[in-house]
Amino acid sequence: MAKRVEATGVTAYYGSFKAIDNINLHVDPKTVTALIGPSGCGKSTFLRSINRMHEVLPGARVEGRLTIDDENIYDKDVDVTAVRRMIGMVFQRPNP
Repeated sequence: MAKRVEATGVTAYYGSFKAIDNINLHVDPKTVTALIGPSGCGKSTFLRSINRMHEVLPGARVEGRLTIDDENIYDKDVDVTAVRRMIGMVFQRPNP
């Protein structure tokens, strides 16, 4: 089932380092979207934020609002495992 993803003012940190700043993006269902940029510009950090994998790193945090079909995925009552099942990740290196 296709989902709508929306990011509003998303900023992600690794400790005090600001990796991405104020990202606003709207992805409609059944569309193809590419994130293009140089190495180290925050593409993977942003994707990890949508998948809620960013928060597993010590000292990492996300600010702003990330929604999937209008549900804030960072609300306290959201099932993280369910989010990760909806939003898959493809890694550069094998990660079994």
